Amino acid sequence: ASIDGGDIVYHGYSDIGVAVSSDRGLVVPVLRNAELMSLAEIEGGIAGFGKKARDGKLTIDEMTGGTFTITNGGTFGSMMSTPIVNPPQAAILGMH
Repeated sequence: ASIDGGDIVYHGYSDIGVAVSSDRGLVVPVLRNAELMSLAEIEGGIAGFGKKARDGKLTIDEMTGGTFTITNGGTFGSMMSTPIVNPPQAAILGMH
């Protein structure tokens, strides 16, 4: 789902943003149609995004259009960080 003004828009897909640290800061590339992927495919997608982030090769298209984001607290841990929803996404999951 995503937010459009005061409306919740439900989608028939799950485009999941995954927070990735890079030399240029935190980026959030999006796994398209994650609901159709196996765990191995999701892992491979995240690893590929990590490499592209480190190499500075992520495109704008790869970092937009997510409906939900997964992140972690990084070096500060989940007790000292506050996940921020990336509009127009509906939610974010901060993991420890």
